[in-house]
Amino acid sequence: MRVTDVARLGVLWRSGRSRADLIRGVVMLGSLAVATGGAIALARELPAWRGRQSVTEAARLIDAGDYASAIRTLLGAVAAAPRDARAHYYLGLAYARLGVPTGAMNQLRDAVRLAPGDARVHDALGQTLRVVGARRAARREFEEAARLDPGEARYHVDLAGLLLDAGQPAAAAERLRQAARLKPRSVEIRLLLATALRRAGDMNGMAREYTEVRRLAPSGPLGELARQALNERSIR
Repeated sequence: MRVTDVARLGVLWRSGRSRADLIRGVVMLGSLAVATGGAIALARELPAWRGRQSVTEAARLIDAGDYASAIRTLLGAVAAAPRDARAHYYLGLAYARLGVPTGAMNQLRDAVRLAPGDARVHDALGQTLRVVGARRAARREFEEAARLDPGEARYHVDLAGLLLDAGQPAAAAERLRQAARLKPRSVEIRLLLATALRRAGDMNGMAREYTEVRRLAPSGPLGELARQALNERSIR
């Protein structure tokens, strides 16, 4: 997922209007807005709109690796629109990538509270919880992300990695099989699946996955890794 894929601006922006159009619309409302009390609503909307603009800019900064600038921008966005789950989500991402897990958890928990149906925020919180060693809590978040969006392979992969760390390779392999069905040409997923199967004692299954990796990437480094693993198995 690219960070900028989820940066959207507001009702007027989604309809294809520019910032200039928004400003012209405010002017055109004129006395009618005042007469109907619309000026008050507009005054409330403009700070939130600026907050959404800040989130868009911060998403770009995160993509560029400028996490400190992104954090400064997002702190302003959170102040302008404290109930914008995206602002908390991106601020949590920026803190996590800067190596500040406490700040990341605080913001991502707020994002989960504000957008409990968004799989991305659960997955991001799970990754941070995993970093700090809170594996049970991380597993709950990964499972919720996979439940909310079962068609996204990376949520199954994240959960599988946690299960492997916890010494549950068979359960990890099942999650990786689901991920492989969703992305059958992913050599990375198949290599992880081969690792899980090896740890689970399924050597034939492991060999099948390594063979598939060689077929998908015959001349690449991952294909070479699979070839070496298969050669070692045949020697033994």
